[in-house]
Parts: sequence; structure tokens; C-alpha cells
Amino acid sequence: MQDEDGYITLNIKARKPALTSVDSASSPLWRVMALILLILCVGLLIGLVALWMVSTTEQNYLQVENKNFSGTLHHLAQQFCQYIIKQSEQKSSVSHKCSPCDRNWRYYGNSCYGFFRHNLTWEESKQYCINMNATLLKITSQNVLEYMKSRTGLIRWVGLSRKNPNEVWMWEDGSVPSRDVFEPSGNGGDNMNCAYFYNGKIYSTFCNNKNYLMCERKAGLTKVETLL
Repeated sequence: MQDEDGYITLNIKARKPALTSVDSASSPLWRVMALILLILCVGLLIGLVALWMVSTTEQNYLQVENKNFSGTLHHLAQQFCQYIIKQSEQKSSVSHKCSPCDRNWRYYGNSCYGFFRHNLTWEESKQYCINMNATLLKITSQNVLEYMKSRTGLIRWVGLSRKNPNEVWMWEDGSVPSRDVFEPSGNGGDNMNCAYFYNGKIYSTFCNNKNYLMCERKAGLTKVETLL
């Protein structure tokens, strides 16, 4: 087209470049590849989570099994050690070295027992045991009762008392004695608020009386290496 000055104006329109056949074909391909990669990542993540869960479950199972095995081994070692101690004490007064108890303390069940020939009141006996990192004897089963009967024939304080004749008998830890094991014998008169053990029975008497005593403390682990 010619303008007023005689120049010709060219009317040129910009055109968008056409997509080649290569670009059109690659776009769906990359989408498919991205989708496949995403699926693989999700699958890998699920696999890792599943593997972690299986590993944790297996580890917990092994810990429980190891704990059960250790408990069984300790129980067997404990019984065997106490059998050896019983046999050795029949021949001499020296306990076997497998015992976890201190010298002159007797190993039975899960406890160490000390038998002391000191004429003390009940309160003095209680304090004496405390100083030994122990308590006055507490009898919780018929087996312990029979063991004490076979071990000593002397009158000895136990950790059983009451505040007054109207109160119930209690062990030092505040628990009430089971009647299935024993029931305090004797007349249980006024102010007879402390108990002693003699010949397989528990008797009540005055707390200011002086008797021998028995202390008890929890035993450690049996020295398994000394059994080998």
C-alpha cells in the first residue's frame, strides 16, 4: 500500500513458530516417564516403610526372647546354686562361692538371710537390720516358713508388729500377713505388739523384750561363672 509520500508500507504479521513433529511427540513421552518415576518412588517408599516395620517387629521379638531366656537361665542357675550350697553346708559351714550373698548370710529363694545372736529389743533389731541394708524378716510363703524352721531353733524377732492391740498386724512395708501362711499365736495381751518366730510359728510379745533377730535383703544375681 502506498502512502501520501509515495512510500509503500508493507503489512507484515508476526507468526508463531509451529510445533515440530518431534516436540509434539516428546511431550506425552516425558509425562509417561515422570509418572513411571513417581510410581517407582512411591513403591520404594512403601517398601522401606514395610522393611522398617518388619525389622522393628523382629527386633522386639528377639528382645523378648532374650529376656525370657535370660530369666530362665537365671532361675536354673539360682536353683542349682542353692542345691550346691545345701550340699556344701552339710559338709562344712562354708557356703559355695556361687552365692550372691555376703559371708555369713544364707541364700534362699530370692533373698539373703542373716541370723544374728544379739539380744536386742524389737526396735533395736529393726535398726540393726537397717544398718545392714536389710529389714527384719518377712515371711510370705510356706516354703520360707519351713526354711526358717529348719534353719534356726532359737527365738528371733521378725518384722511383724502393730501399733496397739486394736490395730491389725503388719509387716514393715505395711502389708498384712496372710492367714494362709500363719496366724500369730499366743494370748496377744495388752501391749504385746511385736512378734517373734519360734519353732515354725509366730508369737506376740512385749516389744521391749530382748531376743535374737533375723534380717533379710534381696539377693543379687547368682554368679553363673562359678558354676562352670
